[in-house]
Amino acid sequence: MSDDSLYNTEEILKLLRLEQTGEDRYRGLSHFMGSPNVFGGQVLGQSLYAASVTVDGRRPHSLHSLFILPGNLKLPIDFEVERVRDGGSFSTRRVVALQEGRRIFVMSASFQTPEEGLSHQDPAPACADPETLESSLPRWKQSAGSVRPYQPVPVDFRFNHDGDILAAPGGEPRKQVWTRTPIALGDDPVVHETLFAYVSDYGLLSTSLQPHGVKLGDKRLQIASLDHTIWFHRPFRMDEWLLFSMESPNASGGRGLCFGHVYNREGLMVASMAQEGLIRIRQ
Repeated sequence: MSDDSLYNTEEILKLLRLEQTGEDRYRGLSHFMGSPNVFGGQVLGQSLYAASVTVDGRRPHSLHSLFILPGNLKLPIDFEVERVRDGGSFSTRRVVALQEGRRIFVMSASFQTPEEGLSHQDPAPACADPETLESSLPRWKQSAGSVRPYQPVPVDFRFNHDGDILAAPGGEPRKQVWTRTPIALGDDPVVHETLFAYVSDYGLLSTSLQPHGVKLGDKRLQIASLDHTIWFHRPFRMDEWLLFSMESPNASGGRGLCFGHVYNREGLMVASMAQEGLIRIRQ
């Protein structure tokens, strides 16, 4: 039997569905994740929701975003959508997230009418079946301290190794993680896509810390997303197992660069991600 205290799936799904406040204007709230700032994946998922509800019959195939300022948890976030273009097959949207009139985040997203075409992909990496791996959440909760207690998450995480949940063993800049929601989500693709955007900000940037023996929670570490890109390749469901295969090919100048490919259980590549973030070590 799963421990319900480990999850906040329903809370996050509600958080991602924004309130409409005007024509192409939306408002959302934030939730606490152990940091005084808004979680980057939250504003990413909320921005994708705001863009998605202005497009009919087309699914997102890419989004490109920049994090400008830290978000304030205590303030609502306003989202302004610009309908840049609606063409024969593609629609382009630009979203600006604001607090107190200040831009904290911008995103451009492109949507496409579903169609068939040429198809190839890199094969999925060899990885243990998720059903044979233990959930990492109980260990995560057990290792949380009194200063920064455990915060529930919307999905299960199962790491393809036996090391620390925050860093794969051996210091290599790569890791593999299976994930899915503990509950069924229905068939609305917006629900699955926006939750994917939210979850895509878990663990990607921290991959760049692994070769350096630095873990999340290190008091010397200042870490923050600078930009985030997602390409959606094929349909997927967040309530079915997805393998996040992540690597960091470079870190320099106080920044880490990370890439990820995401596969379903049948080995189809459903999405790819790229992120650069601040990984500054303060003396």
